[in-house]
Amino acid sequence: MRLRGAAIWAIAFAALLVYVLLRERGEVVEGKVVLNLKPDDIVKVEVQRQQEPKEIVLERRNKSWWLAKPVQAPADKTTVETLLNRFKNLKAEVELDAKKPEYGLANPPVTLTVHDRRGRKYRIEFGQKTPDNLGVYAIVEGWRKPIVLTSWLLDDANKTPNDFRDKRLVVFNRDAVTKVALVYPDKQIVCERKGKDEWRLVEPLRTEADNNAITNLLDKLSNLQARQFVVERPKKTQLASYQLDKPKLQVQFWLKGREKPLTVTIGKQHETDKTRYYARTTRFPAVVLVDEFDLKDIRKTENDLRSKKVLIFKKDDVERLALRFDGTEIELRKGKEGDETRWRMLKPIKVPADTWRVDDILWALDGVQAEGFIDKPQNLLEFGLDKPQLELRLWEKGRKQPKIVWLSVKDNTGYLRTSEGDTVYKVRASLLDDLKKSPNDLRDLQIVKFKRDDAEEIVLRWDKKRVRLVKRAERNWEIVEPKRKSANWTTVDSILFELESMRAEKWVAEKPQPEHGLDKPQLEAEVKLKGGKAITVKFGKLTEQDSVFVCSSYSDSQVYRKAKFVLENLKRYGDELLR
Repeated sequence: MRLRGAAIWAIAFAALLVYVLLRERGEVVEGKVVLNLKPDDIVKVEVQRQQEPKEIVLERRNKSWWLAKPVQAPADKTTVETLLNRFKNLKAEVELDAKKPEYGLANPPVTLTVHDRRGRKYRIEFGQKTPDNLGVYAIVEGWRKPIVLTSWLLDDANKTPNDFRDKRLVVFNRDAVTKVALVYPDKQIVCERKGKDEWRLVEPLRTEADNNAITNLLDKLSNLQARQFVVERPKKTQLASYQLDKPKLQVQFWLKGREKPLTVTIGKQHETDKTRYYARTTRFPAVVLVDEFDLKDIRKTENDLRSKKVLIFKKDDVERLALRFDGTEIELRKGKEGDETRWRMLKPIKVPADTWRVDDILWALDGVQAEGFIDKPQNLLEFGLDKPQLELRLWEKGRKQPKIVWLSVKDNTGYLRTSEGDTVYKVRASLLDDLKKSPNDLRDLQIVKFKRDDAEEIVLRWDKKRVRLVKRAERNWEIVEPKRKSANWTTVDSILFELESMRAEKWVAEKPQPEHGLDKPQLEAEVKLKGGKAITVKFGKLTEQDSVFVCSSYSDSQVYRKAKFVLENLKRYGDELLR
């Protein structure tokens, strides 16, 4: 009975000992873990060392970490998190029998103390590194023998205060910025947010801002870092010596809900290192050095930050377009034709217009970027805009008044002005050719258009040959002339593919002329559709441009030019059906 009682007491004592160890030291893994702390439970880390500075203290403040000694400054999140993760499952690589002088533990050069949320402390004393420099001799408080740890923890403890500092000059949410100002000695440039991703330049002139340029500026600011800390708490005389009292540039930006701006102040160039400049920020009082390379994307002019778009409009909302050049006037209007939205030319002739070509004009105008600005032109004659080479008017949905563009090219430079302001924009000279389209350029180039599923009968005539096909069911066509037999569906589908949406390369004439050879076509294709409608397409003579004249009943027998490979394909498909 006594033995049994003693065994019970021994088990109880062992269980209590395990509980105490788990509570005080963390979970022991594989018997080699000497310290196991969750990073989120750590609130303070102290480093005592023989070298200067002799003390470094890191403290958790709310959700962020701060360097508390030897200076008060925000700490770098990544560097601190790397250190904190060292205390999770900290293992003894080797457990030693006793202290030896060569371990350097009699007078430890570095002592590290970790504090957790419950007020407990965990102390580690470091000696010398092992001969291979991969480990370090250490004593962990509460652990019975000296051990060898990996040297990473000692390397972290030996970092300088600047290694632990957050070097970002400003920390902010880009989406919360409502206003940005670049203040130079002779002027300031101010941009204000007017929408989620839209900005407006309000000083020194009022115009649309380049949204991407503002976004890039804010990105560069958020990444601007101190490369060196010069003076922690500078005096007024020191600020003057660095020209931070009268800076070369000060960047100010306001956050939503805050009255005072965050600022970054740039002073003079370093005396010897010409790649760096003195700087200061409202985030901390220290004077720092920043790289010229980082500043070049922050020093911006009003032209850098203003919108390069010469005219702001919604392409899909344009319902009417007018062009005037070289005595020619063209007017186009967009409207519904059945299920489709199409453009029609109203002047100088009334014909269907080519939607793709009209869209090309609008895309060219929408995409043009200013290459320079003349904000207060004294004389439009200087730019050829007193008598512009092109005038373009566009009407957007719901607007009675058009937006107007005037354009001229002089000395191989394009000059453009709009009805939206007085600014003259420098643009690429080729824009004039992109916008200046003749009536024939804008004619509809759709030779044929139908839905291939609506085709019920096809007749091909070429080279004294003829084949007639009739659709019996889905993917089931029959040749009824010259001899009744089943038709290869792939070949029939290829014929329909060539015909169903045929566009021309160029419009040629209103009606066929003898020189087009359409009175005696090389090939004639007739397609009968559901509802009894039929479309006839004729291919005439070859042209010098390696193409063929084409007309169709769909496009009122107007003559177009089309690449000859379509004619060759249709002949080949017809020959395949006759085999």
